[in-house]
Amino acid sequence: MKTFKSLNYYEILKIPANADAAAIQRAYSEALEIYDKDSLVTYSLFSEEERADVLQSVDEAFHTLIDEDKRSAYNRVLIDSGQIDAAALASGPRQAPLTPADRPGPVKHRDLATWVKKKSQEEGIKALAEGVVNKDMISGKDLKQLREVFEIDLGEIFEATRISVSVLKMIEEEQFANMPADVFLRAFLKSYAQILNIDPQRVMDGYLKFKASAGPRFTKNRS
Repeated sequence: MKTFKSLNYYEILKIPANADAAAIQRAYSEALEIYDKDSLVTYSLFSEEERADVLQSVDEAFHTLIDEDKRSAYNRVLIDSGQIDAAALASGPRQAPLTPADRPGPVKHRDLATWVKKKSQEEGIKALAEGVVNKDMISGKDLKQLREVFEIDLGEIFEATRISVSVLKMIEEEQFANMPADVFLRAFLKSYAQILNIDPQRVMDGYLKFKASAGPRFTKNRS
């Protein structure tokens, strides 16, 4: 099981090995927001020293991958050590810019906490929320269904938490093989649950149990 320190630069930035420069820039900006000392998502996960180490790793990953010569040398090290397959560097086109569906949509100007509190009083939504948090295993589809009945867009969650829309979609669509390490996934799930005003601990435990049930075929088993 991998720790953050053992991740390669592509895994740190959560991009494929054939990502283009625009994707690297975008991933770097998202990582800085997530691991910043003022981040609501990760502020309780790290000591100041640990956060500095994480940000240093993010910075090293960016400056290595954005430089073609350094990246080529680094790729050779990864290939020689068996961490990536040479075919992954040339398989298909390099990652294109985000599609409109992946970008944060127009944000509705409303107090999200007040909106969720109000909607939570509706019998149908209340029953659905209770049903989800009481499950032994909670799927991404469960979370998406609940978000949609609250009439909340992914863009609104992004604005409130700074968790990128692409990561939010990974969670809802159960793209386990592409997800960040579990220590960060737990933080993202906690913030997601808090937005929907449901028990964060049950959501974290239930989702990770569901993820584990998918088996190694669909997960990277990182922590």
